[in-house]
Amino acid sequence: MGVGVSLFVIFLVVTGWALNHTAELGLARLSMKAPWIAAWYGLRGDVPSSSFSAGGHWLVATENGALLDGKPTQFKLANVIGMSTTGELIAIASRDELVLANTQGRLVDRIAVAQLPSGAITRIGSAQNQIVLQGATTFASGDGANWQAFSGAVQWSMTQPLSGEQLAAAKQLAPGIPLERVMQDVHSGRVLGRYGHYLVDAIGLLFLLLAGSGLWMFFRRR
Repeated sequence: MGVGVSLFVIFLVVTGWALNHTAELGLARLSMKAPWIAAWYGLRGDVPSSSFSAGGHWLVATENGALLDGKPTQFKLANVIGMSTTGELIAIASRDELVLANTQGRLVDRIAVAQLPSGAITRIGSAQNQIVLQGATTFASGDGANWQAFSGAVQWSMTQPLSGEQLAAAKQLAPGIPLERVMQDVHSGRVLGRYGHYLVDAIGLLFLLLAGSGLWMFFRRR
């Protein structure tokens, strides 16, 4: 019992030191993305296996974030249905809005569907170096601002499987838990569920019994 409690106390001391210096160690910025950690915390979301591509650029978007050319976007995306490019402009469409970004991944504009002549977007594609949107009607634009009715052939955006390199980058979007949160839960016993803190209390009581019996034996010999 003494050895077991001693190991537990050492563990508490080390994790306590780490939590006291969480800013210096950057524990809040580090994320644990092991599948068993995500499952233990009830997180949902798998690594995506498909992406949208256009003009040499590729996009992966999930509820956990988005990657444009393998780099996290600085803007949020939701319910992406496709992408298109024209010149230095990348257009990303969802059911609710059109997001415009430059080729460096910086946000240029967000346009709500109410401001688009096509109405709710059902498809996005490219034709004649223009962005084409299909909704109630089909419109095209070369700059994302001025739209004209369009009726020609369109290369519509569709999902396609990720390559091995892209799949490795997409693992950044796997659900994760900040290391600081995990260490706090382990330190307090909450990681074991609703009864975890009782286990920590029991071990603390055991440590008190060992300390008390040790003092009693010491003074009894004297």
